[in-house]
Amino acid sequence: GGGGGAAGAADFGGVGACVLSQCQTQLAKCLADEKCVENLACLASCDARPGPEGEAGCQVRCGDLYADPAVATFNACAVTASKCVPQKADDGAFPAPRRGATVKRFDPAAMEGRWFISAGYNELFDTFDCQEHLFSSPGPGQLYGRLKWRVGRANGRFIERSDVQTFKQDPEMPGHLVNDGNEFLHYQDDWYVVAQGAAPAAAAEAAAQAAA
Repeated sequence: GGGGGAAGAADFGGVGACVLSQCQTQLAKCLADEKCVENLACLASCDARPGPEGEAGCQVRCGDLYADPAVATFNACAVTASKCVPQKADDGAFPAPRRGATVKRFDPAAMEGRWFISAGYNELFDTFDCQEHLFSSPGPGQLYGRLKWRVGRANGRFIERSDVQTFKQDPEMPGHLVNDGNEFLHYQDDWYVVAQGAAPAAAAEAAAQAAA
């Protein structure tokens, strides 16, 4: 109720004070940039927002809609360098699979190629139009991904977005791919492989042997 709103306002005030003292140059450049100003206004509207997406979901949406060099520079100072925006604690809403639930053996090279994300459990990340991931495996236990997606706008148009992610395989849990230690926005992204079909070449070879 009212207590939560007051806490949210206090948190937002603390973030503002930190930004004013630690990121004055970046803030000045942001305020001179149209997209960056729109991003700030969007983020301000997220404070203590109720609903299924909540404040964090609103912030993710703002990041999808408004992005340019001024936004990136401001975020690098406010979030990464000065840590004015605290990282949200894991509330356990999406628990990691238990150790026995992932595949026992997995070679990241099996994911090489072009993949399209057609469904998912998290609408903030898994349900974009034309969400395409191009994977390569530069070495054992490594996965490199070039991610592309489209963000829909209220006017029916869309914005093209892209990112690059690198994963390393958990040596004790082969079906666990880890993307952590990211300085920018201090985020972590873990992937879990819970099932795996035969690779196309292996499936074709098995079919040929069965036919013979």
